Amino acid sequence: MLFLAVFCGFLAEYQLEHKIEKDRTGEFAAMLLDDLSSDTAAIKRHIKFREKIYLNADSLMYLLKYGSLLSDQDEGVKYFSVINDRRVLEAKRGTIDQLKHSGTLRYFNNKKLAGELITYYNILGIVDHWIQYLFDYESATLGPFGREHYDKRYNDTVFRAQKKLTAFIKMGEEEQILLYNMTETFGSLNKILAIYVLNEAFEKAEILIGLIKKEYHLK
Repeated sequence: MLFLAVFCGFLAEYQLEHKIEKDRTGEFAAMLLDDLSSDTAAIKRHIKFREKIYLNADSLMYLLKYGSLLSDQDEGVKYFSVINDRRVLEAKRGTIDQLKHSGTLRYFNNKKLAGELITYYNILGIVDHWIQYLFDYESATLGPFGREHYDKRYNDTVFRAQKKLTAFIKMGEEEQILLYNMTETFGSLNKILAIYVLNEAFEKAEILIGLIKKEYHLK
């Protein structure tokens, strides 16, 4: 009888722990769903941002090949300003970090779901590396070029008209070739990030959203 009582107590405790774990998993699933829904919107915005950069890079390259930075100053300034803009991807990692640090990622018994989770957040890590590399590239190339060859007084329209300023200074053939080459590299890197890397992250997020909704009956 004592053995039976102990055994029944063990079963009751096991069932209680199992229920708590199941409930907790459902809560985490809902939190992940919120994060992923936010991420898909953020990734879409960031794709458009990167598209804007590489399209303006193409326009600046076209101007350097077929136009003139002297006769088309306003266009040149617009293109150059856009490609020097900086932004990070505002993805949410709070829930996955909590799951990893607390060891509760093991609650997700669906191996396909767990595998897609790991893959998705690994891709976000790759995105972060790409963005950091672009920051570093801009800091080492386009940034110094702008400080040496762009007259910021040109941004003041009244002062610009009074002084008849030239936006880009000390721009011989060598400097224009340098700007073209840097712009081509920077534009190409942003295009790869937008079309391939970020789109892969978006597709993985969409797959995860579908799997979580199906597995945990969420809307």
